[in-house]
Amino acid sequence: MHPGSHLGEGVEEGLARFSRNLDAVLANSDAGVMVLLETTAGQGTNLGSRFEELAAIIGQSRHPDRLGVCFDTCHAFAAGYDLRTPAGYAAVFEDFDRRIGLDRLRFFHLNDSVKGLGSRVDRHAHIGQGEIGSEGFRLLLNDPRFASHPMTLETPKADDLAEDITNLALLRSLCQ
Repeated sequence: MHPGSHLGEGVEEGLARFSRNLDAVLANSDAGVMVLLETTAGQGTNLGSRFEELAAIIGQSRHPDRLGVCFDTCHAFAAGYDLRTPAGYAAVFEDFDRRIGLDRLRFFHLNDSVKGLGSRVDRHAHIGQGEIGSEGFRLLLNDPRFASHPMTLETPKADDLAEDITNLALLRSLCQ
């Protein structure tokens, strides 16, 4: 889930409100339920575009063992995390590990970004046709730390889903 927006109340207050409400939901749900906090692009007053914001939610929760992260490639890139080069990719996941922990990363949304690095604009593009480019996806798909992580396409789609076939073929061609 996206962590919502602070609506002008400030990041700290927005994170605290979200954490309180998430805790209320978790307290009234099956103990086996895990919620994945999704990285966001940071448009407007949206929360969750910085790893430290996701870490704050987890740290404030009374149920941190039931919280993980869904890493959306477009959102992270638009938030300023550069996945395009080996050095940038390594730095992104070192920062993620330091602030949140790679053990909390459970799922990936795969999509390229129409807008540039740090644009804070959430506009998904087909794999390799946006600002991230194929190299960022090659790095991710060949990272042994994430070999067993589920990943799903969140690219634009027509009714016949033909774009999914094209995107999946490209992703498979990037695997070594």
